[in-house]
Amino acid sequence: MKLRGLIIVGVVLILVGLGGLVFNVIPIHHTEQVAKIGPITATQDKETDFVIPPFVAVIIILAGGTLVLAGRRRT
Repeated sequence: MKLRGLIIVGVVLILVGLGGLVFNVIPIHHTEQVAKIGPITATQDKETDFVIPPFVAVIIILAGGTLVLAGRRRT
């Protein structure tokens, strides 16, 4: 049963890595407080882009492939 879990984790890592290659920018939205005067606050909605480098996605794909192969060899 543990080996099947190893294969599942490997496949999930492969899919995450492929998603990282396709969608290499993840926008992150957050609200920031810019001013506070007594009970009144002013906020600003900001968007920050989180960039996933392609080599990280490739490393994740290779790690997932290694887990899949390791899970198959032992069964």
